[in-house]
Amino acid sequence: MQEQSPWDLSIREFTERAGSAKATPGGGSTSALAAALGSAMTSMAAQLSHRQRTSEQRESIDDAEREMKEIAAECERLMKADIRGFAEYIEVSEQAESKQDESLVHAVKKTIEVPLELMEVGVRGLRSARGIAEATREHVLSDLGIGVVMFEAAVRSAYLTVRINLPACSDKRAREDYGDRADRLMLQAERLKELALNEVMQAMEKEAQQQSES
Repeated sequence: MQEQSPWDLSIREFTERAGSAKATPGGGSTSALAAALGSAMTSMAAQLSHRQRTSEQRESIDDAEREMKEIAAECERLMKADIRGFAEYIEVSEQAESKQDESLVHAVKKTIEVPLELMEVGVRGLRSARGIAEATREHVLSDLGIGVVMFEAAVRSAYLTVRINLPACSDKRAREDYGDRADRLMLQAERLKELALNEVMQAMEKEAQQQSES
């Protein structure tokens, strides 16, 4: 019987499995879910912001909607890849005779490359969310801000997964490259989150000021 996809679990089932003694779903899957929630909140804010907007603003909103659909699909793919990759690592590590075993080296790299991809997805989401802050309608600005927070949380969560798995990588050059790449993505995410939230808060304060004056 084919095992149910983690993407098809209810919220209760997912959280119960994540909170159990089982290895998966774990940190990587949680990162994917956080990014998916970020895409959902950003998409909602975009879809509710079409009315009374300039053609340029609508274009940026449309672009964001398309990006969020792609990100959601990537999150589903990467959650499955994370679970599959970790299961492979456990199986191979039990059979490998040394850390230099080719199959183990490959399996370890997968446990690092998948969360790195998740970091890239989160950074994409942050860039896209920031791009529609000015065009977002006032009543969904908070939702856009939540999307930003979730994307950054996804990146940070995936970063921690990369860092915990790095020491198991026996390929020194690859280990250094992975670490540098993760650090760069984390810095980008932090900066984008700060910029995006500042823009959201400024827009919210502007709206509050206008309402108080009316």
